[in-house]
Order: sequence, then structure tokens, then C-alpha cells
Amino acid sequence: MNEVPTLISAVTLGILGSAHCIGMCGGITSALSLSLESRSRSQIFWLMLTYHLGRVSSYAIAGFLLASIGWYLGGISPGVKMGLRYFAAIMLIAMGLYLTGWWRGLTHLEKIGHKLWQYIQPMAKALLPIESFPNALAVGMLWGWLPCGLVYSSLAWSASQGQPIQGALLMASFGLGTIPSVFLLGAFSRQLSGIIQASITRNLAGLMIILFGLWSMPGAHQKWLMSVLHGLMG
Repeated sequence: MNEVPTLISAVTLGILGSAHCIGMCGGITSALSLSLESRSRSQIFWLMLTYHLGRVSSYAIAGFLLASIGWYLGGISPGVKMGLRYFAAIMLIAMGLYLTGWWRGLTHLEKIGHKLWQYIQPMAKALLPIESFPNALAVGMLWGWLPCGLVYSSLAWSASQGQPIQGALLMASFGLGTIPSVFLLGAFSRQLSGIIQASITRNLAGLMIILFGLWSMPGAHQKWLMSVLHGLMG
């Protein structure tokens, strides 16, 4: 698989899923920003950026672990490897349906994740308020395990990559795609939240993710679409 298009797609998925990220992480980000009000703007900027880099780091670690499992299972037989790719595509389609609100099945996965989160959350809260860069990084890495259907869908995708490093890079790219909207929420919370969480924005983002999931599903349609694209490019 060509790595660059995959990583670009992962960044795009993070951007498209920003509506969900604001709903899940926006409150945390706003609360952290308020707790740093006594600091200068530059200090707030760098501390919050460090927090988000910690969050992205936890995604990369999870991607490495899931891709390692996928790499092991994929080595058992070609059928298992193909099954992982189908599962990843189905999870992406489910995420698109989740964003549009047409089907909320991923909430069941988030409920399972809450069982792990109940052990991690006290540790994250114990590190608040943020007072230093190592502190901000640690808080971000812990909050990165917050139960999230979007993250779980992306992890399923990373598990199908076949290489642990590629899975880590995919999740890091996805995480970077989520940063702009969530990071800017503290400064432009009302305007940005209103635009991104508008139903038309969520529906368009959801539909694009559904289409990407259909595209990533193995099948003859991929070769047909590639031939069409090559023809259009001349």
C-alpha cells in the first residue's frame, strides 16, 4: 500500500471527524484553557500544543499495538489479512453513519472503552492543573485514551496496515488532523463549534467518510476507479 496517500487520508479523516472531536474533547480543551488563564498567551499556546501532542502520541502508541496484532494475525493466512481490511472498511462506514446520526452503533464500543477509562481518568485528573510541559504531555497522553468511536474506527484501520510502524504513523496522522479544530476551540469556541457541529457539516463529513470506507473495501471497484482517475488525468 502506498504510504503517502494513506497518511494523507488519515489526516483527512481526522479533519472530517472534527465535529465529533469537539463533542468529545472540546469541553476538556476549554477547561484546560480556562485553567491557564493566568499565563501569557504564548505560554497557553505552547502548553496546549504540548497537551495535544501528548494526545496524538497515545494514538500512535495504540496504532502501533493494534497494527502489531494485525501484522501477527495477517501472517497466519491471506484470508485473515483480507478479513482485517474488510473489518477496517466496515468500521469507517460505521463512523460515517455515526457522525451523521443515522446509526449510533459505535456507542456500544465506547461503552466498552469506558471500562478502561474509569481506571485512567483518575490518573489524568490527578495531574491537573497543567503547570509544566512534561505535565501537559502526560495529561495529553492519558486523555488520549478517552473512549471515542472515531478513534476506534481509525484503530481498526491501523490494524489492517500490516506493519506496526505504518499503523503508528497512520494514527499519528489522524491525530494531527484533529488538532486544528480542537486546538482553536478555546479561542473561537462559539464560532468554530457552531460551524463544525452544524448538521450540514456533520452530514457532509459523514458521507465523505462512508465513501472513503466503501473505497477502502477490497474489490474490483478499486481497479475500476483507478482506471477512471488515470483516464481523467490523461
